[in-house]
Amino acid sequence: MARVMDPDESNEFGVKTAKKLGADEAILMTVVSSERMARFANSSVTVTKSVKESGQMVYLVKGGRRIIGSSSNPERSSLERFIELLYKSMASLPKDAGYVPLPSRGRKYPRRSSYDKKLDRAENLLADYVEEAVGAADSAGARRTAGSLEAGVTSHHIMSSTGTSGSDASGRILLNIRAFTDRDASGHGLSCASAVRDFRPAVAGKRAGAHSKTMRNARQLGGEAESYQVLMSPTVASNLIALVGEFASAFSVEAGTSYLVDKLGKKVASGDLDLTDVGSGDGCLQARTFDDEGQPTRSNKLVEGGVLKTYLHNLSTAKRFKTKSTGNAGLVEPGPWNLEVGAGDSTYEEMVKEMRHGLVLTSNWYTRFKNYRTGEFSTVPRDGTYLVESGEVKAPIKGIRVSDSLERMTSSIRLLSKEREWVQWWEVDTPTLCPWVLVDGMTVTKAYGESPPRAS
Repeated sequence: MARVMDPDESNEFGVKTAKKLGADEAILMTVVSSERMARFANSSVTVTKSVKESGQMVYLVKGGRRIIGSSSNPERSSLERFIELLYKSMASLPKDAGYVPLPSRGRKYPRRSSYDKKLDRAENLLADYVEEAVGAADSAGARRTAGSLEAGVTSHHIMSSTGTSGSDASGRILLNIRAFTDRDASGHGLSCASAVRDFRPAVAGKRAGAHSKTMRNARQLGGEAESYQVLMSPTVASNLIALVGEFASAFSVEAGTSYLVDKLGKKVASGDLDLTDVGSGDGCLQARTFDDEGQPTRSNKLVEGGVLKTYLHNLSTAKRFKTKSTGNAGLVEPGPWNLEVGAGDSTYEEMVKEMRHGLVLTSNWYTRFKNYRTGEFSTVPRDGTYLVESGEVKAPIKGIRVSDSLERMTSSIRLLSKEREWVQWWEVDTPTLCPWVLVDGMTVTKAYGESPPRAS
């Protein structure tokens, strides 16, 4: 029978194999994920499954040449063959002018597994949570519901040829629920948390059900482009503001695909906006103690008082920018771990009263960029959109598209709410703690004709 190694053993074996072949440097990162999932449709659970996966990321250096590869086979002989092939392939590569050696002194990270252990037994909780969410949606007016509930734990184990080693683990539970009363009347709710105690399936279900009821008989706006104040829920605001964190990657800046090129130390947003990248901490859904190069993660103020304070770096980009790593590697591309948007001092009700001519958006999809370099984008609201006139919600609205640029949008923030929520789902890759956000002067147009895109 093939020999399967545990993560630490696999890393140690991989590093020894690379050094034996003659590699100058090597990093082995083993990632183990265990996830339980339930899907539901027509208010009933339709699919449940449990998936456990393990994969190795291998980084090798020889004579200034670098190569990265990944394997999902933890068997000893398979990993050995994979590293041998990777090492041989590296010989045909040109020397990398951007190569930066790993720090000569490795770091030892104590094993960290402070995630909620109830997530290890989540399969016993999924059905009850789905029932709770569906029941709340039905009570709020929904006729049917659909969605998914996922719970899991992911651990990262690292070892390098320079002596770095350690492991950490984080967990999350995530519910997405859509509720329907008519074909065009739908609502969306989500709840995500790093611990079961902070998970609110009934709140998500109630929101989805309530929006599906109030969206009945929604009307379309005129076809001409018009400027509106826009009040974005944490779900919508995190989708857009989290993109600022991604554009802050030094890789994107170097590639010229970021609107933040040459903006370091300059005003890029309203003075009310603070945006922080957080490696680990209370509530973080993607907590990491170390990055993919074995450097310690930390909190990085990306935007403070509207001013861009730093880009996100790995060792290579840091050298080229004449600074230090921010602990955000990606060996190829640095990026944020978790994002936190600073809270304001307003309530939702106070924000609505501030609106003269505006829209409330509770969910969105199809966020696309017209120009990455300028940050120009458009997005399509769905599942609860409402017209506001003179501080009062007047009518449900459907079939619109919102367009802007990230810099103009964030520079036009008028108010932020006191309350914030963690958001992560298929429209928000980076977990983001976000408030409600009121923005002045966003362009709104008609998105489609009388028949909207099919719900998904």
